[in-house]
Amino acid sequence: MYVSPAPWTPSLLCAESGGQSTRRNVVVPLFDGMATDRTVEFAASIADEWEGDVILANPVVRPSGTQFDGSDDLLDEHQKTAERALKTTLGPNTGVETRGTARVGRSLPSIVGEVSQDCSAGAVVIDDPGSATRSNPLGRNVPARLACSVDCDVLTVGGSHASKTISSVLVPVSGGPHSGLAVDVARYVAQAHGAWVELLHVIETGADERRRDDAEEYVSAARDRLGEFDDFDTWVLEADDATDAIIEQSKYYDMTVMGAPQKGRLREFVFGSTIGEVRSSAHNTVVTVERPHERDSLLGRWL
Repeated sequence: MYVSPAPWTPSLLCAESGGQSTRRNVVVPLFDGMATDRTVEFAASIADEWEGDVILANPVVRPSGTQFDGSDDLLDEHQKTAERALKTTLGPNTGVETRGTARVGRSLPSIVGEVSQDCSAGAVVIDDPGSATRSNPLGRNVPARLACSVDCDVLTVGGSHASKTISSVLVPVSGGPHSGLAVDVARYVAQAHGAWVELLHVIETGADERRRDDAEEYVSAARDRLGEFDDFDTWVLEADDATDAIIEQSKYYDMTVMGAPQKGRLREFVFGSTIGEVRSSAHNTVVTVERPHERDSLLGRWL
């Protein structure tokens, strides 16, 4: 697998919004009035590192052409539902400021987009629809649909196994356009939980010396991305199949954080169906991350 030694662009997480305010808050949309505990707890850990708030948003969809009757009572009930979800998940002793809100709109993505903008959100954190036991009204392609509607990062929490504690985080760094964000998110989580970060890059068995050198430069770029964070290690792993290697290594970590792949030859070569397989087969919580407004990879010439 050829990887470019070029460094990533600076993170947009918590970047200045309009040159006036810092986007530190985290929005968690409720589906069917609910969000999994691990999703809300993950959002709280990010907000804690940013010194921001967690906002649980309960959407009320009003299809085009229909009137919305009794909006005050319905919105009030949806807001109470959001507030109950926060109390149940985080309890009264959390150090993060939390609040619930309800919003009327034409579609769920547009509602989430409006809330994230109004709340100056740096990220929207959602349940992975593929691992949720209940139906998800946004459908299977939730992150992609939200990425078209929000002006912040989209972080998806899923996986078949929910880790109870977070003491270690695995980050498979790759050539996707969101790998830098994956390193950022892993650092925030690790700082919030006092966890260890493992930066993993997989090369094919029998890779030549040039590709090995490129791989070392690649994990070096990921290491530099961590800045002053010291509790980490890097590893270039030789394996016949990258997906199987990531799944196997997930046994030894509490969370896996991966950048969402994009279309192109590099995605097909490196990932294939890696994201879906890791989500369904990994032995820990899996977080995938996407930065809507930085879709162009620094490896663009390979795509």
